[in-house]
Amino acid sequence: MEFVEGVPVTFREIAPNLNIPEKWKEVVLNTGGTHSTLQDIKLPQKAGGYWYEDSKKTNTRNRFIFWQTTPDAIELSEASLDVNLSGANLRCKVASGTPPLNNLSFYERNSQELVVLAATVSSVHRLIFPHPDTLDKKFGSITSTSPSVFYDTSLINNPNNFYILTQHTIPNTGVAHTCSSLLRDNGEAVFALAFGYGGEGGLLLVKLPTTGSAITMPLKRESAVPRFLSGLTGALRGKSGSDGIETYGVVLTNNLSVAICGDSCLRVWQIDEGGSPTVVSPPLSQTVDKPKPPPHGHMLQYTVGSDGGVILVAYLSFPNECEFVVMRMHNAGAGVVKFATICHIYGPQLDLLDYTIGYGDGNHVIWALWTQPDGDAVVTSAAVCGGARWRAVAARAAAPALPVLGSHAQYRDRVLAPGLFPPAVLNKALVIYRRTWGGGDSGPETDLSEACLNAVQTRLRNLTARSNNADQTHLMHKCWSDLYSWCMQYMEGLQKPLGLMVSKHTGRAACAAGGWWCALVRRAGVSLVRELEPLERMMLSPESTLADALSGVEGCGGAGSAGVSESAARVVVAGARWERALGAGAAELERRLFAAAAPQHRLLPRLLHLLLAPAPNNDNTQALTPQQIEEITSVLEPIKDIQNAVLELNDAIRLDVPEIDTTKDDEEDTSEYDNLFASDLGVSIVTETIRQMAEMRSRVVRGALCALGLARGAGDVPGAGHCAVHWQAYRALLWLRAANLAPTSPAGSELFRLKLTALGDVGGATGASPVSVGGGAAGAYCAGAGGRRARAHLAAARAPTSWHQALPLITYHLAHQLWAVSGGFEFGWWLASINQPRLVQSYVNMLEPWCEWNACSRQFILGLSLLELSECEGAYTSFCRAAKGVSTEPFLRALVATPSARLTQHQALVLYYMKVIKLFEIHDAGACVVRLAETAISIADKDDPNLAMFQWVVFKWHLAGGRVERALGAAAATAPHARAAAAAALLTTLGERRQLGALVRCGALAGEAERAAETRARLHDVPDNCYYDFLYALHISRHHYRKAAAVMYERAARCLAERGPPALRRRWLAAALTCLRLQPPDHAFLARPAPAATPNSAPQVIGPEELAAELRAEDPDMLDPVQQALLRTEKIDFDSLYNSLKEADCQTLLAITQKAINNGQFLPHWFLQKFMEVESAWCVRALTSGGRVVEAAQACCGALRASATRLPPPHPAPAAAPLALADRLLLEMREQPQRPPLGEAYEELKSTVEEYTKIVIRTSEDMKLAQMDCGVVN
Repeated sequence: MEFVEGVPVTFREIAPNLNIPEKWKEVVLNTGGTHSTLQDIKLPQKAGGYWYEDSKKTNTRNRFIFWQTTPDAIELSEASLDVNLSGANLRCKVASGTPPLNNLSFYERNSQELVVLAATVSSVHRLIFPHPDTLDKKFGSITSTSPSVFYDTSLINNPNNFYILTQHTIPNTGVAHTCSSLLRDNGEAVFALAFGYGGEGGLLLVKLPTTGSAITMPLKRESAVPRFLSGLTGALRGKSGSDGIETYGVVLTNNLSVAICGDSCLRVWQIDEGGSPTVVSPPLSQTVDKPKPPPHGHMLQYTVGSDGGVILVAYLSFPNECEFVVMRMHNAGAGVVKFATICHIYGPQLDLLDYTIGYGDGNHVIWALWTQPDGDAVVTSAAVCGGARWRAVAARAAAPALPVLGSHAQYRDRVLAPGLFPPAVLNKALVIYRRTWGGGDSGPETDLSEACLNAVQTRLRNLTARSNNADQTHLMHKCWSDLYSWCMQYMEGLQKPLGLMVSKHTGRAACAAGGWWCALVRRAGVSLVRELEPLERMMLSPESTLADALSGVEGCGGAGSAGVSESAARVVVAGARWERALGAGAAELERRLFAAAAPQHRLLPRLLHLLLAPAPNNDNTQALTPQQIEEITSVLEPIKDIQNAVLELNDAIRLDVPEIDTTKDDEEDTSEYDNLFASDLGVSIVTETIRQMAEMRSRVVRGALCALGLARGAGDVPGAGHCAVHWQAYRALLWLRAANLAPTSPAGSELFRLKLTALGDVGGATGASPVSVGGGAAGAYCAGAGGRRARAHLAAARAPTSWHQALPLITYHLAHQLWAVSGGFEFGWWLASINQPRLVQSYVNMLEPWCEWNACSRQFILGLSLLELSECEGAYTSFCRAAKGVSTEPFLRALVATPSARLTQHQALVLYYMKVIKLFEIHDAGACVVRLAETAISIADKDDPNLAMFQWVVFKWHLAGGRVERALGAAAATAPHARAAAAAALLTTLGERRQLGALVRCGALAGEAERAAETRARLHDVPDNCYYDFLYALHISRHHYRKAAAVMYERAARCLAERGPPALRRRWLAAALTCLRLQPPDHAFLARPAPAATPNSAPQVIGPEELAAELRAEDPDMLDPVQQALLRTEKIDFDSLYNSLKEADCQTLLAITQKAINNGQFLPHWFLQKFMEVESAWCVRALTSGGRVVEAAQACCGALRASATRLPPPHPAPAAAPLALADRLLLEMREQPQRPPLGEAYEELKSTVEEYTKIVIRTSEDMKLAQMDCGVVN
């Protein structure tokens, strides 16, 4: 523990969300072992990995294989940071009692095969898989998912690819405990197995050619003379002849086998010759103690330098000391090699689990995995050079204890927080939980959260039944704590580190690339190791190394951040000391500070109050002592300009990304960036890195503010307010990492996509469901739009694509997008576009009190989320607040128009309200639509082309809401070209509601409504036609009686043509007659349309009388007796009609005469006399045309005699005698045969005419004389 506390922390592990593979492809290796022949052999579990050699190709870049050994299998898993791999988990089972050895070698042959060399205690194997390049050619270019190399396992158990040993059962050789392997250019596999600690030991060399039988070759450890001399040397040192030459570790390189033995000497054999060693080095250590036994004894590793030379790193482990000896192996020719020591690096007094040689910052680096006495593991590294110092990887923070919460939902959300427990761990813990507490195994549950809730509630009910305490808070906490504890125990086993893996190719192929390649293989999954930012080093390094942090800080800072001076570094160191002094109280103080929900201007005074106030009684944390405060003050005291130091620190922790043109050039191929960190593992790695960066920078700001508050009072330090803003911004980033996404229903998603469509193409949002990869909202964003945007930036900058170089860049870009004070709004809009309304509410409410960046844009997405939750009034308020930023915030500006559009403030607002109105219309929120439209009308210019649309919207929603009077007023206010449509809409809606009377009273729309109603009236059926009623009422109200009569008459005519009900026709005719009689006589007429038989004829003009006659004709019961007699087919009864005919007009008399003639009836004298009195001409014509010439002559004679009686003076009345008819009748009778009746009538008429003529002449003469006499008298 002292070693760890004295080593500066330079690296940090990136542990992605554990995705424990549940589907394994299993094959059985032929190891030749059986239960009856093998002894019980136990070897420690080991792990390692392999990075593909070509880090430039997209199908092998950032792709690796990690493995681990178990007592009965070798588990191989392939992973990629760029693409998801299918079928990537292979379990090679071995026979019981034949555990695999702890070293696997990987080779790529001509980009066609991937060869894995593995060995067990009883066999050696050459596992051949297709290379990713081969799979790429077979399955096409890489997409989001690609097949793993474990796709084809057909060559694994080919007899040419394995060999079963026979020497492992010989008692005096023991059992192999380690091995090394080499693949030659011709495909031959060479294995060197180190046997038997405690026995004679030795090395066995196995050559496995591509075809043919395997060759085994024991390697002797000494020749005769060297063995004698060695024995003499050992005797002089007090050693026995057989002691100290066990083989601990072995490597194969350059056709040589090099082993480290118990005497700390290196022995070298030629692979092709075998036999005795060609070289035995002097002891690497002068320690006389016996080494530790395997697996913690001596070890040997090698790497190839940039010049092609072999560098050996031997680990010497003794009970009281250990060291790494780094040597360069030179070929002296004739099979002789020489060793040149480069350096000695002393290690801690800890057990070494694994070590490997990697590359970083232009030099080879030793990575070591140690086990501490408390069981925790620590990873350290040291450069292979003189004076090298160990640097540590920051230890993983232990999961906090489960706090006391208020409800089951809060406990469930805490246990299911992103990145805490993978689903497989929760399922396993639930099984143990149920079995332990008697819950039994339940059936399969698809929802893990419900499964946890049901299990805990079942146990809580059992405990409550046995408890008399009514308060269930402590019982609920106990139940959830037990489940949490089971999850933690299972996680501890899965997180046990087993080995390290580094890239063996980087040092040779990219010496100048820099960066660090290392990963830690755990029992479940793999985690990468990254280099810390300088500010992180200050916060994570032990107390003893903080003083060194103040040196060499110039130019430090994260990717894209400016360097910090010593003054700014002192502020950070002071904060780190405050945090260490307060311990767990730092997090508790932060919780109490933000739990008060103080406004921004009260945050720093509140912090100062909490720093100086005593801790609550129920708080286990302790306040700082005066001595500790003095130490913090002493760190800050040398700072001359505290304001500049704080501002410089602000600049260092600010996330700034330079503006880069991301538009693609057609000639430039950037496809290599399309899948960079796009796999689930890659996204998880990036998300976890963002979390670490946000957490650490939040702690930096918190510590700086608290240290400044204790020393000088934070409120008195200029720039402290900016620090507080950055603190909250990083807290918000951590919240996004922990925020869960809620599932969405298909129906809701469809409606939500409709709203996004109404908004147009804003930020490329499609409403698609986010990809669930863990990591909360931040992880989903990195897997979707955020990742694509970051990769576009990297492509434009032509950034490196290797993970150790690209990870800081893409992490910084994504963190900048997620950072609330970055100025961009890409994440905010993405969050709103994935249909997560509750999450949007929480996000906006969290930022609202302090974040001024994009405040109006956040109000817009808040309104969108409230609208999705059917809170229309709240959404209306948010949208109105957002309107203030339409001209100032880029997102809202892009929402309403293109960036190049030149708009005034009012024009932008009008376009904004148009977008918002569409959203409310989708939710049928008419009241909000009307208010927004009226607001837009009030600010729109008179010549705005959208003004008519807003007026129409107001009218439409008033009408839809049943506010008829307001709808009429809005319709009257619309533009003239829109009034016809408004009138038509009013007719339709009010007609359906039977409320057309309101439209009748609206004089402003009378003309448009009349024209629309006339058209619709003719299109609808007559019986139930409200439009005729509307027209009739409209014309009556305007005193247009003739138009009203025309409407009703048209309706009656259509009723007759369409064979409608007669009663309705009579009613409409009566209405038309009434209206026509109200009209002045000069205008009381209608135009009757031409009959259908003669469409081209002119219409007939009719008046009230004709209309009345038509009405009477429609109802026989309403006619007088004469009309009824005319309608009947029987003969006319002149006696019964005497009184009626005496008062009849000429037309009636004519009709009676014509019918009587047609029926052959006798015409009474009184009737003819009456007819002659009324209209003698009509009577004579009727009789003549009917063939009754005699009766016509008699009637004519009677008429002449009656006229003659009225001629005598003194004052004859003017009268017209039918002389013309008599002359015509005489002419016609003269041409007819002179039958007796006809002749008599002819003579009578002739004499009567002559007599009447004489009387007329005489009377005329008398009148002339009378006038002459009168004139003389005068």
